[in-house]
Amino acid sequence: MKFGKSIEHGVTNGLGLRYTLRLAGKAHLISETKQFELGLVDRPHYAFGLLRAALEARGLGYSSVTAIEFGVAGGNGLLALEEYATQVSKEVDIEIKVVGFDTGRGLPAPVDYRDLPHLWAEGDFDMNVDQLKARLNRSELVLGLVSDTVPRFLESHDMNSPVGFVSFDLDLWSSTVDAFNIFRSNVEHCLPRTWCYFDDIIGTTEDVGELLAIKEFNEESHGRKIRHPYMLRANIPLQPTWADQMFQTHSFDHSRYMQLMAQKSDRVLPLVQGD
Repeated sequence: MKFGKSIEHGVTNGLGLRYTLRLAGKAHLISETKQFELGLVDRPHYAFGLLRAALEARGLGYSSVTAIEFGVAGGNGLLALEEYATQVSKEVDIEIKVVGFDTGRGLPAPVDYRDLPHLWAEGDFDMNVDQLKARLNRSELVLGLVSDTVPRFLESHDMNSPVGFVSFDLDLWSSTVDAFNIFRSNVEHCLPRTWCYFDDIIGTTEDVGELLAIKEFNEESHGRKIRHPYMLRANIPLQPTWADQMFQTHSFDHSRYMQLMAQKSDRVLPLVQGD
């Protein structure tokens, strides 16, 4: 019954092709690599962000890159991030470190209307810490308020493994503001362009929540910007809606921001021969 409802939901929302391809993948008619490229996985936004981060890091000469999940809750996303990191690491030939941040006790209390208290309450999305730790293989789980844990993380973070992908699922404006300290710090902590996924922007406005945190960050004096790439969805296979939740943090003052990344073959447009 649940499977039938899922198919019905997918078809009525224009996702029939994706479901068909996922079924083909489960039947081993599509290679694992191609499934990954097409986003035929449970969390395609994680796969996309990880792969792009790994390719950029490799192209810039790094041998390692770090992926972060802010807001782990039960831990399903962090486990998926681990799985995808293993595959991307092999494909791109780069080390990928995975770090998850969470209080371990659910959401903190909302500060005011900007934290959307009509949607969330203190203690929501709590975690069974011991159960999750028993299933993690390669991730570092950092517990506590991000206002405390992010500064400590930055103190010990190896900048030879810059942050290249970040998933923000902290729900609250206030917590997201604190998490953005990862981008306010020494610019070498991150790639020049860091891919970000924002889980909680759907149905909200720039007056509250994650979108407000992004707006305020972009107005700060450091000059770094969190921007959504125009036409991104149109340039991803199957044009998924999650592409609208993907952003990039641009650190224009990064020493490698202006390093040429495009291949020579992508920078020529020879004249087409006539008849």
